[in-house]
Amino acid sequence: MVTRSFALALTAGVLLPVCAYAQQGQDPAPMQVQQAGELNAWTVGALSRANGALPDDIWSRSDPAFLALAFDRLPAVYDSPATLALARRVLFSGATAPRGEADAAARRRFEALGKMGAADELAMMASGAGSATTDVAIAQYAAQAELARGQRAQACNRGRAASASETVPPFLLRLRAYCAAVGGDRAAADLALELARAQNAADAWYTGAIAAAGGAPAARPPAARYDNSLAVQLSIAGGLRPGPNPLANSSTLALVALARNEQAPQPQRAQAAALAFRRGVISAQEARTILAATPAEITQALPPIVVALRQVTAAPGSMEAATAIAGVLRQATAYADFAAAARFFKADIAALQSAPDAASAVLFARAALAAGDAQLGQRLVASARQAGGDEAALAPLDAALVALMGARNDQGAMAMQRRIDRATAQQARAAARDVTILAALGAPLEGGTQTFLLANPPQGGARAESGAMLALASAVERGATGEGALLAVAAIGEGGPARLDAESVDRIVRALRGLRLEDEARRIAAEAILAGAPS
Repeated sequence: MVTRSFALALTAGVLLPVCAYAQQGQDPAPMQVQQAGELNAWTVGALSRANGALPDDIWSRSDPAFLALAFDRLPAVYDSPATLALARRVLFSGATAPRGEADAAARRRFEALGKMGAADELAMMASGAGSATTDVAIAQYAAQAELARGQRAQACNRGRAASASETVPPFLLRLRAYCAAVGGDRAAADLALELARAQNAADAWYTGAIAAAGGAPAARPPAARYDNSLAVQLSIAGGLRPGPNPLANSSTLALVALARNEQAPQPQRAQAAALAFRRGVISAQEARTILAATPAEITQALPPIVVALRQVTAAPGSMEAATAIAGVLRQATAYADFAAAARFFKADIAALQSAPDAASAVLFARAALAAGDAQLGQRLVASARQAGGDEAALAPLDAALVALMGARNDQGAMAMQRRIDRATAQQARAAARDVTILAALGAPLEGGTQTFLLANPPQGGARAESGAMLALASAVERGATGEGALLAVAAIGEGGPARLDAESVDRIVRALRGLRLEDEARRIAAEAILAGAPS
C-alpha cells in the first residue's frame, strides 16, 4: 500500500487581478470570506466567494501534515499561466482549517504565497490572520511582501511584532538593522548586526549595505543585490550600483520591489517589471505604467515588449503597431514568453484594423487564445482564415478554442475530426495529442477517432511525477478539493502542461473535472494545445 505522504515524497525536485499600488503607510484590508467568526491563518483569503474563492470545506478531507508537504511542493516560478491561476485560486481561498494540528501547514501556505511573489495578496491576508500574524515564519513572509510593496513602515512593524525565541532569525535581525539605519538610529542598527554576528549569521554584504543605507557608506561600498526584497530596498536606499547580471538570482518578491520603486536604476527596473509581469504577479496595466516611464534615452538591455510598447503608443492601431506586436510574438520561442506578450498586448491586438500578413493574423489569433479570451480568439481565428492563414497552423487554434469553450457532445466531436483532417502526415502525432486532450474534457471518442489514436500515438513529452499523480487520484476519490488542486499543480510542475505527455495531461484534466474545477481543466487543456506537442 502506498501512503499519500510517501506518494508525494516521490515528487522531490519538482494569479487573477493584482491590487494597484497601495498608499504609503496603509495596511491592505483583508477580504473576509466567512459570514462571521474570527479570521485566522486558514480562514483569511484574498478572494470573495463571488470572485472565485473555493468552498469553505476544501480542507475538511485532508490531513494537515500531508498538506504541509503538498504546499512545500508548489513551484516558486510558473512558466504556465493556467497552472499559476489554479495555484492562486486555491492559495487565495479562505476556508475552515483541516482537523488536527494545522499550524505548520498554515505556515507553508504563506510561504507558498511568498515564493510565488504574490506581494499584495500576501500582505492583505497577513493583515487579517489574527494571532497568526505574530508567528515568526508568517511575520517574515509578510514583512518581505510589505518590502516588495514599498511599505517600509509596515514591514518594520511586521518584524517587531514577530514572536521570536531567544534565537532571532537572521532575516529579522537584518530587517531591524535596515529599519533603524534608514530611520537615523545607527546605534540600534549596529546592535542588530552585533546580534547577528553573535548567532554566526554575520554577512559582509548586509553590513556594508546597511551602513550605506544609514548614510555612512564605506570607501568601496558593495554592489547592489536584488535577490530578495530586503536586499532590493537596502540597495536602493544605499545608492548601490548594480553589477553584471543583477537579476540572475532575484526572487519574484524582489522583482516586484525593484519594479515598483521609482528610484530603482534603469534598465534594471524595466527588466524587473517585465519579469514580474511574466510571472503573473503584477497586472498588465501596472506593467505598462512602469515600462512606459522608462526614460527615452534608455535604449540598451530593454525587454522586447518595451521597444514594441513605444511603437504601439506612438501609433495605436496602426500597421506599424501591428508589425511591432507581431515581431514580439514571433520572437517568443518559449510559450511562457508568448503568453506574457499576448496578455500584455491583448487590448492592442483587439484594436488592430489589420495584420501585416496572413502569418501575423494567425499569431494574433493564437495570442488572443493564450490570453484566455475565447470571444476575441474566435473572431481572430475567423479573420486569419479569411486572410489566407495556413490551415495546418489554424487547426490547433480551433482545438484550443473548443477546449476553452467546453469540448462536449457534437461540438467536441467535430473539433476532433477537424483537427485530424487538417493535420499533415508529419503532424499526425501532434494532432493525436490534441485529440486526447479534447477527449479528457468530455468530447466523445467515436470509431474513426479511436482508430486514428491507435495508429498515431500522441507525440512526446515527459510523464508527470508519479507520486503526485497517485496522491491526486486519492484526493479525487475523497473529494478533497484543496488538496487535489495543490497536487495537480505539483504534478504539472514549473514547466506547465506543455512539457507533459498526453496521458499525463489527460489524467490531470480528468482529475480537475472530478474535483469540479472545470474552468481550470479547460484552461490547462487549452494551454497544452496552444503550446504545441513536446518534441
